Amino acid sequence: MDEALREWIEGITGGRIVDARRPPGGGSRELYLVDVERPDGTVVPLVLRCEAGGSFTGTEISPAKEAVVYRALEPTAVPVPRVIGMAPGDAALLMERVPGTSDLASAGDAARSAAMTSFVDALAALHNLDVDALPLPGFARPATAEDHARLDLAMWARLADEGVLRLDPLVRFAGAWLHAHAPATVRRTVLVQGDTGPGNFVFEDGAVTGIVDWEFAHVGDPMDDWAWVQMRAPDLELGALGRRYSERTGIPLDADRIRYYRAAVDYRCAVTTSLAVSRGGGARGWAPYLLVTERYVVGLADRMSELLGIAETVPVPALEPTPRTRWFDTLLDGVRVAVRNLDDPDLREPTRNLQILVHYLRAYDQVGAAVDDLDRRDREQTMGRDALDDERFADLVTQAGAAGDEAVFRYLLRHTARQRVLWASLLDRT
Repeated sequence: MDEALREWIEGITGGRIVDARRPPGGGSRELYLVDVERPDGTVVPLVLRCEAGGSFTGTEISPAKEAVVYRALEPTAVPVPRVIGMAPGDAALLMERVPGTSDLASAGDAARSAAMTSFVDALAALHNLDVDALPLPGFARPATAEDHARLDLAMWARLADEGVLRLDPLVRFAGAWLHAHAPATVRRTVLVQGDTGPGNFVFEDGAVTGIVDWEFAHVGDPMDDWAWVQMRAPDLELGALGRRYSERTGIPLDADRIRYYRAAVDYRCAVTTSLAVSRGGGARGWAPYLLVTERYVVGLADRMSELLGIAETVPVPALEPTPRTRWFDTLLDGVRVAVRNLDDPDLREPTRNLQILVHYLRAYDQVGAAVDDLDRRDREQTMGRDALDDERFADLVTQAGAAGDEAVFRYLLRHTARQRVLWASLLDRT
């Protein structure tokens, strides 16, 4: 941890740091678990979230914005950690560490069921709040039903335009389509957590002790949060939980709006990981963000196909070994051996990540030229010669998305299917 941050923490808490460690995993920001010993000998467990050059550093999705939400919710029935303070420059947020774990997958069936029930009650409490009474300076407020989706989507489009070096065209099309086809009705205006569900709440003895990670929070449609729950818990039976939520809020779950927002979830996630790629990686390294971006693009293709009612059968080139395939296989074998023999996680993870690049380069060596040639000819035939210019192509895709252009969407499905071939050895793993 940066020495200036250590001094700031000790100054604001009036204690001495006795332990500071980074847990495994992480996303757009660095997370530290910090223990501070006060003069009376008591040890206070804290959490520090700080900027580290990740997807959102320097953007409107900031620790300071997240702190606004925690402070607004502290006096309410929604369980959240208490904010201790913001570091100078608003680059780090220090909070109390609530007791419990976020690891729902390792809990037994009874504990998992109880924790999800408690979470749904907390989500209902959040959506029952009078959002107009919450102090949320800087948060956009929807004036129309469509604004409940459009205000947030517009922010993500700005992030993509300003920070992504090369946005996948299907993601660009989807963003424009979602903005143009926002739901025309909404049951209630609420504070949406965004990225809510398993993994982003802490629980103990079957009860939620704190809902965490509010960086995507905005004022919008409650069905947006349910789309995030569906993404984070795809195998979870939501029927009884949905009924419980509706009983507590008076808001019925709307399958059509959840389907719309589920596509919006994949759109936002694809922009997030594309930002990480453009910035050279993040907490997980660079190569994993390349792979996970492709996962979101493929998922977004399926969700947009469902929304538009359009499917496309796509013949794709087959992978055929080249004289260099054995070179790549030998390299992969060597990396696997190295990973097995590295005890230091700071070395093991980056080394393991190299396998992602080797898998892709092996596939590109086999069919990359064919994929590029097919796509170039398909793009020109569908959209004209202007589309061969990358800047003009981006504008054409945006216009096509807003109009719901079927021919362009079908091309993008073919484009996605061809690109998927280059990642198939990783995407097809169970």
